[in-house]
Amino acid sequence: MGVLLTGPRGVGKTRTGAEVARSQLHLSDPGDRAAASADPIAAITTGRYPLLIDEWQLFPEILWTVKRAIDEKTGTGPFVITGSARNDLLADTWPGTGRLVHLRMWGLAGRERFGSAEAMPLFNRWDDEQARFSVPESPPGLRDYLEMALASGLPDVTVIGSEQERARRLRAYVDAVVSRDLATFDPPVGRRRDPRKFRSYLRFYALNTAGVAPQSTIAKPGGIDHRTADGYLNALEAMGIVDELPPWAEKPRKRLITERVKRHFTDTGLAAAAAGLGADDVLRDEDLRGRFIDTFVTAQLRVEAEASGNVTLYHLRTANGDHEVDVVAQRGLGLIGFEIKASSAPSRADARHLVWFRDEVAEDRFEGGVLFHTGRHRFQLDRGIEAVPIAGLWGPGLPEIKQQSLL
Repeated sequence: MGVLLTGPRGVGKTRTGAEVARSQLHLSDPGDRAAASADPIAAITTGRYPLLIDEWQLFPEILWTVKRAIDEKTGTGPFVITGSARNDLLADTWPGTGRLVHLRMWGLAGRERFGSAEAMPLFNRWDDEQARFSVPESPPGLRDYLEMALASGLPDVTVIGSEQERARRLRAYVDAVVSRDLATFDPPVGRRRDPRKFRSYLRFYALNTAGVAPQSTIAKPGGIDHRTADGYLNALEAMGIVDELPPWAEKPRKRLITERVKRHFTDTGLAAAAAGLGADDVLRDEDLRGRFIDTFVTAQLRVEAEASGNVTLYHLRTANGDHEVDVVAQRGLGLIGFEIKASSAPSRADARHLVWFRDEVAEDRFEGGVLFHTGRHRFQLDRGIEAVPIAGLWGPGLPEIKQQSLL
């Protein structure tokens, strides 16, 4: 068996894989790569297991050897495979399909940075209403949250003390995505590679983060045709730079629900760098404040859902825009709604979309609604719906569990 770790570059895939591996094959090392090329079977059967195969994309043929070992049940393995994204991950014929457990890694969540990394995932403790959230005595304010968001969740960036140096590092990351990473993807993106256009696409995607803007809105300012824009989007998704929430629509009345995806950068700091924005820029603009706070909180929920393993995230919006729920979490048959506000003083009126979701959409499947806000207090807004400071996601006192290995 094997585990494939994917996620944005710099998120810590190699470091995480090395923590469980007993031997390692680093294909970025010329000697390891030459040995794998000369005798790939020996390369994966010599040494102790689990075996970390790092930077697989530098010698993709090694995965066909892994596939053979898994199919023939030779007793080798388990394998932990890490590396950068390529088109291969999008292909049905990729050798890892059906053989590797795919785990996506994201940037550090708030509770990893400010709370307890070992805390039980939110959706695993959901049935205990008191344990769902634990609000710190002195929660952050709006500007604090924005600074946290723009500081990024990439491990090597979050440890940088200087705001200017963090911003410089994130801009360098964006430059690398534009000038280098896109080149690993085949045509039509490779054939039409244009750094200026791709940078424009990144910028306007960032400015539309947490929205349902059509592809044309993002592509048109840079003069990008539809086919090329789709190629850019596929590449960014494979790289883990963006992640789009599909619309939830299971009811017969789904024709009333928009079919557009909700677009998100997976890291708010990268979104700011791609858009050329700082904390003051975002703070002064009401629309950007809402988008970046939404993107930041959705990133936390994405990590919680991935850690739970049995939760899928969606969004919900009526075609006429009368109602929208920022994030819908489906846990088995149960449905949980989340609204995200940059406001520090939410009222019952702010929960109207969650009330609609409870009464008209989820009905007997409703397991709760949460309005995240930038204020200080957790309180009830309506039946089964509460207001919670964003920091409640990582506050102290959360129950802990032992992490179980998949290997």
